[in-house]
Amino acid sequence: MADYAAMLPNMLFGEALRNELTVLPDYNTTIRDAEASVRLMKLSDIYKIFIPGKMAIEIYHKLYMMTSMSFSQKGSMSEVKRLNENHRWATTGEFHGVATGATSATVIGCSGIGKSTCIRKAMNLLGGIIECDKPYRKLIPALIVSTPFDCNYKGLLCQILIAIDETLGTNYYEKSQKSTMNAQQILGMVAQLCQQFVGTLIIDEIQFIVQHKSGQQLYRMILQLINTSCNILLVGTNECLPFFTQNQSAFQMARRSVGLQYGAMEYGNEFSALCSILFSYQYVSIESEITDGIISWLYEHTRGNPSTLVSLFHDAQEIAILEGDEYLGIETLTKAYNQRFQMLHNYIAANTTPKKKTSSTAIPKIQFPKNENPKTDFVFGENLNEFGDVEEYSELDYVSIDVLVAESKISKVDITTLMKKHFAVVEVEI
Repeated sequence: MADYAAMLPNMLFGEALRNELTVLPDYNTTIRDAEASVRLMKLSDIYKIFIPGKMAIEIYHKLYMMTSMSFSQKGSMSEVKRLNENHRWATTGEFHGVATGATSATVIGCSGIGKSTCIRKAMNLLGGIIECDKPYRKLIPALIVSTPFDCNYKGLLCQILIAIDETLGTNYYEKSQKSTMNAQQILGMVAQLCQQFVGTLIIDEIQFIVQHKSGQQLYRMILQLINTSCNILLVGTNECLPFFTQNQSAFQMARRSVGLQYGAMEYGNEFSALCSILFSYQYVSIESEITDGIISWLYEHTRGNPSTLVSLFHDAQEIAILEGDEYLGIETLTKAYNQRFQMLHNYIAANTTPKKKTSSTAIPKIQFPKNENPKTDFVFGENLNEFGDVEEYSELDYVSIDVLVAESKISKVDITTLMKKHFAVVEVEI
């Protein structure tokens, strides 16, 4: 029996894995001297930046192990029995079942944190098609499809067939469209092909299961695929959590699934590092430096969502170039936030929670004055302008209550007195 699992690239760990996952587009500071049109076009490189975190590392290892386990079962006697049974299912519609030993896993997290990106990066590290001799066969380490928005199970089956055809250069989808084939036979065909060619089948946007009345039917079809074909990885937003945790009919899948769950980035070293890297990609004419005050502002206005953070950096520079401001600072970021992200304001306000530190060395919420480097310190009663210089607060400056509370404790000044400097405060005698 051929050892197909051994044909996968070696599993990566630690710094080697991080280096392979990291994407930092080429950047030269001379771009700031180019014409505005050139800089605007180059600005899109910001979207290519990828810095792997815990989620990317875990997803890679989970996908690798699922694919390796699936490949190790191919070529065995039990696989031959399953292939014969699936062929009978596809041709006659009859199925008696042969246990696959396949399993499933879930990746659940809020929108915009980079789940799909991490999965595609992991897929790339698994390599492309593996061609084997004696006997000759082609293997696809991982195949990804998206859940149809209407949860049409036949639509999902067709997507899988099309994806296989595009990868292998076959025409299984065309064969499935014959009028003589019913849905059960198409399902048997898909099970046969996944068992024969696919290591791990990834189904993205699985939250549609709970958004549509046909979700239960689609779920049963996916469960049937797990029972008859290959390992399956389900990816979706937090909306589908109740389906797996509270729905009795989903117990069988939940029992066999490894659940990976992720949220937005916490306020700490990882978030700070990402902000610093993004800030180094400046396409405005006037260079500015990132400060702790800017990092704090960014967290308050993105809630640690990487997608929102990257888009905010991009749009702030786009506006600065188009309007001729040509600098990147809190004022420019605020303008982008107010003009381009209005639909997110309520969501961000609803999810405003105290910042959490990820370690003892995490970025402090407030940097007290050190006097050695006033450009990088957050000074109480003052603010940092777009160039990192200290100036008095204006009506448009961002002032948070927690900053004032901390200042009150340090300076031993009544909080009401401090608030009167920045807000209209009315004292009422009770």
